[in-house]
Amino acid sequence: MLMMLAAGCTPPEDRQALDRAVDRAESAPRIMSVEQEDRLLAEERDLPTATRIGQWARRFLDADGVEYLFGLKEGGYVAEGDLVRDDRQDCVSLMYRVTELARADNHRDAVVLALRTRFAGAPLDSVVDDRGRVDYDRPEHLDFSLDMIRSGNWGQDVTTGLTGAAPDSAGSSRYPAGSFTVIPGTALVGDELAEGDIIWLVLDPDHPAGGKLRRKYGLVIGHIGIVIVEDGKPWLVHAASSDLEGWYEGGTVVSVPLSVYLDRVERYSAVVVTRF
Repeated sequence: MLMMLAAGCTPPEDRQALDRAVDRAESAPRIMSVEQEDRLLAEERDLPTATRIGQWARRFLDADGVEYLFGLKEGGYVAEGDLVRDDRQDCVSLMYRVTELARADNHRDAVVLALRTRFAGAPLDSVVDDRGRVDYDRPEHLDFSLDMIRSGNWGQDVTTGLTGAAPDSAGSSRYPAGSFTVIPGTALVGDELAEGDIIWLVLDPDHPAGGKLRRKYGLVIGHIGIVIVEDGKPWLVHAASSDLEGWYEGGTVVSVPLSVYLDRVERYSAVVVTRF
């Protein structure tokens, strides 16, 4: 789809829909101007995708004025139909935006990637309205993170090749036990993780809240973050809704050693790892 759009091979209505989406994205709040974004994307075009993911994760971490807002809440990216809204992030939108920028040649290309991955296979004119807003209720949009992992749109699932990998023994009301592989937090080897890895945090079935989310809603993944490597150790960059005492105040994009996060946040007992 990206090549077809670039080559002008799509129907006129889809090209017009893309133009509307790009226009809306250009006027959205950003951590930098469109011109700055394009300059950085051009300068870093030849870097490995994973390196670029780490670079953009660090930029969101360092940016001023970024607040946590769950996408479905009033003003959130889902509620507003936004592809780009850099000043309001939850864990999913941060992962979307960082990985889209890391694979784009320019700001327009990032919007094409957003449409191609968030709404894979959907005709653009059915996704984008006359104001450039997108419809997250479209059936092509994946609501469950395990389905996102399986799509391959956000990196290859490398979990099975890492130390400690084992079938999930609990499953959920949506996914049978043993149908996917996880790495228990206690078995994770930090040295095996790399800059730009996507960390999908698995709900602990024995935790009251985590178990309920599995049983009642079918969820397996409860949170998403991005790895940056500092002094040889993996740190988790993520949009945090709450504080982690001694490490950060929530309500924005933060970082913490992954081992600390897994040790302190009892809701999550394992991870799935995808890699570009």
